[in-house]
Amino acid sequence: MSTAGGPVAAGAVAEWRIFLGPRYRRFQGIGGSGAVVAALAGDGLTIPLLLALGASPALATVLGVLPYAFSSAQLGVPWLLRRFDGNLRGVTLIILAVGETRGFILGALTLAAWVGLISNGLAILAIGAVISLGGAATTIGGTNLLAWYGAILPDLERRFVAPRVMGMTLGLGSILLLPVALLVQLFLPELGVRIYAIVFLVSGIAGVTEIVVIRQLTRPGRVRIAQPSAPAEGDPPPIPPSPHLQPFLRSIMIAAFGAGFGPYLSIYALSVLHLPPSFAILLSAISSAASLVAATVVGGMLARGSASRTLRVSFLLRGSSMLLGLTAFPQNPLAGLIICVVAAVAAAGASAGTLSSNERLMRLAPGPDLIRWQGSFVAGSAAGITIGQLSNAAILAILPLGYPAFAILFAVSGLTRYWTAARAEVSETWSSSTRIYRNEDLRKP
Repeated sequence: MSTAGGPVAAGAVAEWRIFLGPRYRRFQGIGGSGAVVAALAGDGLTIPLLLALGASPALATVLGVLPYAFSSAQLGVPWLLRRFDGNLRGVTLIILAVGETRGFILGALTLAAWVGLISNGLAILAIGAVISLGGAATTIGGTNLLAWYGAILPDLERRFVAPRVMGMTLGLGSILLLPVALLVQLFLPELGVRIYAIVFLVSGIAGVTEIVVIRQLTRPGRVRIAQPSAPAEGDPPPIPPSPHLQPFLRSIMIAAFGAGFGPYLSIYALSVLHLPPSFAILLSAISSAASLVAATVVGGMLARGSASRTLRVSFLLRGSSMLLGLTAFPQNPLAGLIICVVAAVAAAGASAGTLSSNERLMRLAPGPDLIRWQGSFVAGSAAGITIGQLSNAAILAILPLGYPAFAILFAVSGLTRYWTAARAEVSETWSSSTRIYRNEDLRKP
């Protein structure tokens, strides 16, 4: 891919036209099938299902955070790569096979609860276990895929491809969740939770498709991860990490705490505003659409400019969305509309934050040590979200379920993001690209 006249010089729409061309069919398949799994086996459906089975909002919140907590297992990926002789391809495929096919198990558990084979309480716990392990595996496998892209693509092309694959996964769900919201609204009274089982089955099929497409990618070679010790005689000296790396990881952890402390908008809509279950799924559809738009814009920006400044803007967007949520009190006739706006702004900020934070990490982390720093990045995010969301659940469990409890969550989450934005390190200009990521260092013979 050339620098002049190529995707880097094109506008966002033209860039997407290039990405949707025949050259990137496999990457489109990964993004599209991953979007089905993310939409139909994500918390946009599992949280309303848990509530329908009788889980309390506090319990649903705790179960919703467990995938993030378990994703800290990313720290073990360097050990796995050493154990399996640097086989990044094999390790990634096995992990994704666990995560992306969870729809089959979720569907089976939902049907078992419907026919009475298991109690609703046991179904809630089992579904919580599946979304915890499966969701964590999806996160870890997706992070490994980014390293895979860095090993098989020149840096300029990686900057072009990776944000768009992630953008499809984050945003394409809007096309899926809108009809799902309609199906739930129409058939939930007649079919009960069976409607969820059907959707989960589609998710499982999409997960199998995704694995098949990923297997067709160019092999990344053996990715060697050295033991965290002094280099042996004759080994090249390790590349020191950027001095900006640790402050970046701290800011990500603090921002993740703010994300975890923020309330599930679906729980707020169902429990406080007393809106129908289809509205909760509609919120996920709005979020997905906003994510797609944000990914389209941010993907082009990151190819040419500052990841750190884009990340700061994402903090401000997410903080503002939470503070706007304070105005969606039950007596406000526009509360439902406000929550829709909150969902859109928060999702746009989250999409921009996901893309820019991953891009900044790849620019700051040197060579094959990227795998190790990805572990610290995911584990720090998981710790922040887990602490925040457990605090969130404690407030919902202690205080009466109503607007005052959720107002605390909105306020703390929003102010935390503002504080993080104020303290985040950023590059000098919007055109700064931090450094060029050296993918030749990642793929060593």
